[in-house]
Amino acid sequence: MSHLLLLIPTLVTLQIYDRVLGSRRAETLLMLLAAAALSLAAWWMVETARVRWYAAWATEREQQVGRELTPLVLDLPAATAATLSPQIWRDLAVWRGHLGGPTSIAITDLPWTPVYLLVITAFHPLLGCIALAGIVALVALAWLTEWRLSAPSAAAEQAQGRVQRQAGEIAVFRDVLHAHGQQAQVGTALDALMTRAAHARLDTELPGHSLRTWGKLVRQVLQFAMLAAGAWLVIQGQATGGVMIAGSMLLGKALMPLEILIGSWKQLLQARQAAARLSRMLAARRHGERSRPETRLPACQGHILVTNLGVRPSPHEAALLHDLSFDLPAGAMLAVLGESGSGKSTLARVLAGIQAPTHGEVALDGAALQQYGVQARGRATGYLPQEVLLHGGSIAHNIARLWQASEPLSEAQSQAVVQAARRAGAHELITALPRGYDTRLGQEPGAVPLSGGQRQRIALARALYATPGADQAVPRLIVLDEPSSQLDAEGDAALERCLHGLRRLGSTVVAVTHRPHLIALASHVLLLRGGAVERFGPRDEVRRWLAQRHRSALKAQGESSPVPRQEARA
Repeated sequence: MSHLLLLIPTLVTLQIYDRVLGSRRAETLLMLLAAAALSLAAWWMVETARVRWYAAWATEREQQVGRELTPLVLDLPAATAATLSPQIWRDLAVWRGHLGGPTSIAITDLPWTPVYLLVITAFHPLLGCIALAGIVALVALAWLTEWRLSAPSAAAEQAQGRVQRQAGEIAVFRDVLHAHGQQAQVGTALDALMTRAAHARLDTELPGHSLRTWGKLVRQVLQFAMLAAGAWLVIQGQATGGVMIAGSMLLGKALMPLEILIGSWKQLLQARQAAARLSRMLAARRHGERSRPETRLPACQGHILVTNLGVRPSPHEAALLHDLSFDLPAGAMLAVLGESGSGKSTLARVLAGIQAPTHGEVALDGAALQQYGVQARGRATGYLPQEVLLHGGSIAHNIARLWQASEPLSEAQSQAVVQAARRAGAHELITALPRGYDTRLGQEPGAVPLSGGQRQRIALARALYATPGADQAVPRLIVLDEPSSQLDAEGDAALERCLHGLRRLGSTVVAVTHRPHLIALASHVLLLRGGAVERFGPRDEVRRWLAQRHRSALKAQGESSPVPRQEARA
């Protein structure tokens, strides 16, 4: 519609040159100017509505795709989440900018280029041939731009991504780098990455500037050729002066979408690459949705059966866990022991449903973990990671597992929060703070910094939180990864009381620990070595086995290194 309205000023220009100047009638001029003014006013309203519609449509699509991406981002493997998650949201922003920006509008304007070409040809075939030659030249230039910039643009984006990842790692390890005096070393490494990224950008920008300059040159040559051809036709008596001017005006309208696309080719390439990455992500998400369980299983009791469990980050890396099998009855407490790197934290993540096994199965009450819906599994599971993280918001919102919510908790939620804090032994700790459960955390203004032990005890309360209306007073499966790593003596005692209480309530507890007093609370012990089960069984049985192994090792050591006779006499 807007393009039809834009034809009216061109036709008015044609009439002014061909009729008004010849007849010298002011009334005709005023009538034509009024028609042009009305058409331009109508065009402004239509174009404004069109631009707003594109912006609203782009926002709606961004929200729709964002809702699909959020669960996918939450399911990313820990090894790639830190780098992939920001990239996904950047891709979404780039794609949304394209949908609501001038390049998207220019693409929808392209079908009008042949219409303008037909109108120019109707003026005179020679003018149509010149316009067609110009369009072909710009299309060829667009193809050349695609061919020349596609690979350098992808390389530049990858180089910039490496800079951003490096900068993110520097921010995370800032304190360690300062303590070790590595500022100069880090600065040199980051500068080298930034230099490579700058050169990669130059490899994209310089050809892009050159091709845009060629596009402007083609436009100027075409405008001049159109005017020259029109003037020659006027001299030959085959056209009027109005045709010469109107043809030049229509040529500009026909070439405008192509010029916009050539000028914005870098942004168009980035949007296309972002859309391709998002499409792959969404395809994986939709494939996962097809395998989502539809039948709601009854509330679990906590019986864990692990069969031939294996975890391998990628086909080219060593397995973190391989062929693990054990059977833990409901209500038991399992202490997971092992050297560093033996796979203890990986096992905790698998049992909590965070990391999917490469092969084998984890069954909860006889049903594979994947058969439980995400929310049902989340209500039945409490997880305390080794690295404690508390998000922005109040302490109460953190314990209630409400992600940075702004609305106040309901009465039932508040009671459940306090109950979880009491069970974790964190109630007195929280109420001692100036604002108690309403104490703000995170990076927001007014946030209160907490010690490592305080954070760990609050995170333990979050693991013990039971959704109001749930079938159990506490989650049936509690997975704790080094729950006492940052606790003082008071915190250790509170944790011990908490574990006793969980056993009485019938929860199944899996604790990765090396503390003897926590191992003494366990009913079963799992000893891992090199990602495999070295020993599993009741606590006392495993203790006897460890003691026997220790005695055998000491005996073997004594036999292999006999004491010299003189030292023996001494």
